[in-house]
Amino acid sequence: MKILKRILKEGTIVLKIETLDDLWHLYNTVGSGDVVISRTVRRVRVGDEESRKQDSVRKPMTLKLRVEDVAFHTFTNRVRIKGQILEGPSDLVSIGSYHTINIETGDTLTIVKGHWPKYILDRLEEATKDRLHSVCLIVTIEDGDAEIFLAADYGLKEVVRVRANLSRKRGDQKAYDSTMHDFFVDVTLAVRSQLEQSQIGLVVLAGPGFVKDHFKDYLGKAGIKNLPPMVIEGTNSIGIPGAKEVLFRGVIGEVIDELKVETETKLVEKLVEHISKDNGLGSYGDEQVAKAVQYGAVQDLLITDKKLREGSDEVRREMDDLIRNTEKTKGAIHIVSTDHPAGNQLHRLGGIAAILRFRIVE
Repeated sequence: MKILKRILKEGTIVLKIETLDDLWHLYNTVGSGDVVISRTVRRVRVGDEESRKQDSVRKPMTLKLRVEDVAFHTFTNRVRIKGQILEGPSDLVSIGSYHTINIETGDTLTIVKGHWPKYILDRLEEATKDRLHSVCLIVTIEDGDAEIFLAADYGLKEVVRVRANLSRKRGDQKAYDSTMHDFFVDVTLAVRSQLEQSQIGLVVLAGPGFVKDHFKDYLGKAGIKNLPPMVIEGTNSIGIPGAKEVLFRGVIGEVIDELKVETETKLVEKLVEHISKDNGLGSYGDEQVAKAVQYGAVQDLLITDKKLREGSDEVRREMDDLIRNTEKTKGAIHIVSTDHPAGNQLHRLGGIAAILRFRIVE
């Protein structure tokens, strides 16, 4: 991400979106009530209004919207910003009507806020650092069943599932080997496709049996150019539970530094452990966390992106104050994505929690 212009006294920041992670950061930056200016395409009617020969065509234009809703569509790799038109070509649009701007990688947009919270400015600053945010490909696999996930800053995304009917006729090893080979061919094609589409820094092969080991050997001989490092990890299952096991064990962090979803998963697990032990070091809910911040007891403050994104302006300002006060006492701030299981678990606890340095005694 690049910040092309920043005039905070006017509440204006101009951004250029460069990567998929940038789209995730943008989704957590733009909120209801903001003003967004961007190039877009809108379908308009051309021709004489009284004529039956009116045509509907798509016209490029620059529009200024008052934002009402923002959605992150991972399956199309775009952020959709819907709002009411404030400014645009008078001959092509009706002021006050509604439009949705689709932001994709390579696009530039202007965001105007009445108040820029520090946590959002910090997020943008982090996104602009010259670092490679490599994505990890997690392949969970067992006999005849493989589920493949992308793990990145925005969370876990299931990209493909491959299934095959393996021949299990007793004593017919040749038929079994043949169907297993075909299965490996299909999974390899799926892996190759993801490597071509995304910046992959690591491939983790996970599952409960030995199929993952055999597949690693097969994948290594498949002739894939610039194949990233591969790691084998034994898990109790495949699918989302298996991918979550990989995240919690810290496998990815050993190869790709600072992968946010892995850090968040481990923090939420630690929080839940403190809560279950009732040792006073895990706090959750608005009132309890605010009290912990007031006492300077917060070591890690956890807030879900959904709580910040969907809260009122008053709630966002309160969260901003909590974040600033936590930083004053050297506490760490974590904006946790709800696009993975740990984030959803935190949101069910009220969307805000804290891991404490010490117990608060009333």
